[in-house]
Amino acid sequence: MKTEDSSLNVVAVFAHPDDEAGAMGTLANHSDRGDNVFAVFLTHGENASSIKGTKEEIAKTREGHVKKIEEILDVKYILLDLPDSGVFPSVENAKKLASVFKKLQPDIVITWGEYKTLGVGHPDHRYTHTITIDALSYARYKNNDDEYPPHRKNVSLYITVEDGDKADSRVYVDVTKQFDRIMKCFDVYEEAYGQWPVREYIISEMNIHGMFLGVKYAEVFKKLMWREARSHLD
Repeated sequence: MKTEDSSLNVVAVFAHPDDEAGAMGTLANHSDRGDNVFAVFLTHGENASSIKGTKEEIAKTREGHVKKIEEILDVKYILLDLPDSGVFPSVENAKKLASVFKKLQPDIVITWGEYKTLGVGHPDHRYTHTITIDALSYARYKNNDDEYPPHRKNVSLYITVEDGDKADSRVYVDVTKQFDRIMKCFDVYEEAYGQWPVREYIISEMNIHGMFLGVKYAEVFKKLMWREARSHLD
């Protein structure tokens, strides 16, 4: 994908629609500054237990959710076809995501960390991290099945933060101006969250992170690879 010199290609990779709850403000920031912003989900989230219906019906509901979120955040959403609760690191799955990276040519990638705790430590989340790392490597090589060339430039990689991560590895992003848009996203996703108080949890987290940055609300990530000063989170 060709971009203007002043714009970046930002790609968030998560397992299920609504996993991007802790990165919505950052994605909206980049969209506002004119970057090309994408959210890639490995599954359709068809195992969401709070939504009634068959897996196929739930998948359709989730597709409806992301269409609404696209408009709120001005971010392009892409859903792949791995099975919900069946995400697993493999060459095939990594190359499937690598094809997306070749097409989108990311400067920045945001994805899950390797949580081991219950809840955020869903196996799909941990394995999404592994698949993303592997896909970045596979994207560097030619594959006769791909219509896009290898993506060989370095990428700034950011992951979600765990409590034990060192403070000097954290990157705080001011998302105060995006608060209303984030709340509108929660209005859409409420059906999928059910009784889980995700909205309240994220607001609390953004408030705490904001104190470290001296702002009202912030999101936080861990920096794994750094390309150059131009590839930054906004």
